[in-house]
Amino acid sequence: MEGTIQSPGDIYFAYYIDGVIANDLPDQNTEYTLDEKNSTCNNGVVPGWDYSTWKFMGDYSNYQKGTNKRTKCTLYFVKNETVTTALGELSVYPYTPDFTDSACNNSSNCSSYEKGIYQTTDEDGITYYYRGSVENNYFYFANYWWRVIRINGDGTIRLIYDGTIAHTNEEQSEDEVYISSAFSSGEGNNMYVGYMYTSGEAHGLGTSSVIKTVNDTFYQEHLANYSSYIDTNAGFCGDRSTLNLQSGVGTEKVITYNKGYYRVLNSSPNLVCEDERDLYTVSTSNQGNKALTYPVGLITIDEVMLAGHSGGIFESGHSTVKSASYTYLTTMAGFWTMTPAGAYNPWGSTAFFAYVFVVHEGGWIGHGTPKGSFGLKPVINIRSDVEITGNGTIDSPYQVV
Repeated sequence: MEGTIQSPGDIYFAYYIDGVIANDLPDQNTEYTLDEKNSTCNNGVVPGWDYSTWKFMGDYSNYQKGTNKRTKCTLYFVKNETVTTALGELSVYPYTPDFTDSACNNSSNCSSYEKGIYQTTDEDGITYYYRGSVENNYFYFANYWWRVIRINGDGTIRLIYDGTIAHTNEEQSEDEVYISSAFSSGEGNNMYVGYMYTSGEAHGLGTSSVIKTVNDTFYQEHLANYSSYIDTNAGFCGDRSTLNLQSGVGTEKVITYNKGYYRVLNSSPNLVCEDERDLYTVSTSNQGNKALTYPVGLITIDEVMLAGHSGGIFESGHSTVKSASYTYLTTMAGFWTMTPAGAYNPWGSTAFFAYVFVVHEGGWIGHGTPKGSFGLKPVINIRSDVEITGNGTIDSPYQVV
């Protein structure tokens, strides 16, 4: 409960589930939300709900004790609405999670116990993303296991590599990354935060990074024969837009903080790619930089936060990001994202390095220098018009027909 104006005295509840009175409120993660429009309390209390802890959250700012010693709240819970997607009908939670919390269904490893499908927007419209320790986003494709990150705004299905065999969320394995690799060939220059880069340019596209070259090889060797199922229009955002806009920022050895740094610091994921030069697409796409040879990329740090890995201060021992050990993304080996953090002197150091965001073992968000070694988890998009079977569980994964 929130509010300290006055004590509300005893408070008691009447629960309605789908319009029928019930003895108890519905369990968390059963696709129910509070109908705030129809839920009421007396004595001036305004009802609300904390979805991360699954508890009543009342606003007592206008609490009036009056002649009633007890406050009664009538709470109505309704089933989520479903949306039609390329994966069939999906139940989507209508509220926005608190991204300062990590999310999974294990109270000792996450600060929030949410899991399910939520919505936000990207370049193409409404996108539906999977969060927490979901168990209905398994996809078997091209003889590999993948997990669905989200249904993109254009209806395509974004997948992330998850191994040669199926893994439960609790079973963290090195098999969940394809290979360990450096991100780039250098680390003392801003250009090395780019998936592609050009010396002296903040958004250059002249040279492929090491991780892009390895990713392209994976596509050539393992996905080329399945290219008819893979979308070639959706892009992959390696956002190099900067916070500090003075001359030279984003180039050479000028201290730079990319906007991804700010979004992690403030737990504010955003799926809209600010600069088209950083939206990596193939030449036939109708958007982006059209610089890719193959339609394969990496996950963004924004998608990682949406998936249940909290933002916060991530440098050195001052980290406030929270463990997310049982989300569908967590692996035994850390892995690269596509999002630059910047090029700067990390706390407690006078050395200058470029940094790219990584997800560490245990689900912690951190940053790595591009010459460091972290896992590669390729990301692809499946076309929205292909026929798909299965229900997304480990026993009945989604598959293309």
